[in-house]
Amino acid sequence: MTTEAVYKFLQARIRPYNVNDIASNLSAETKKSAIQQSLDKLVKAGKVFEKTYGKIKIYCIVPDSTKEPHELIRVDRELKAHANELETKFQSLDKEIKAREATLAALKATPSLEEARRQYEEVKARVEQLESKLKDLKAANNSEDLGDKKKNVQKSYDLYSRAYSKRKRLCTDVIESILEGFPGTKKALYDDIGIDVKIVE
Repeated sequence: MTTEAVYKFLQARIRPYNVNDIASNLSAETKKSAIQQSLDKLVKAGKVFEKTYGKIKIYCIVPDSTKEPHELIRVDRELKAHANELETKFQSLDKEIKAREATLAALKATPSLEEARRQYEEVKARVEQLESKLKDLKAANNSEDLGDKKKNVQKSYDLYSRAYSKRKRLCTDVIESILEGFPGTKKALYDDIGIDVKIVE
């Protein structure tokens, strides 16, 4: 039944079709697998010929040998055009499938909104727990905020370092002036004056 319907369909149109085209033109009850089996039988019987272009199989009624050569050339040209059209559609669909697969993989790799909210609540609870623990430790040890203390110490250190550098420069200038008229060495001058050299970083 299906084989006869497929043959009549191809015979009536005398142009190339693939399985999907035939399935969309026949009744909805006709299954694609049955159409493929029918086409295989017709090819084996020599009533239909099959041509493969890449991954696409095209089927066409075997032309009557009594037909003119130009008619056969027209059928062959239609076969090639139809195959090219199907190949273009296939490549377009294949590209779209790959793009959607990449999007799906990216979505699977990222957490869902529900998971992100759960992770946020877990982190928030952990932060609150640690802040509470730190507060208890400070209260137990009667400790102050070390951050402010460190800033104050650093400020004092910078102030004293600048004062030390200024006085050292003044002292060095005075000693250099004395050494211009001093008959001995710098060490002898230090011994006479009573300067004890200490390097302070």
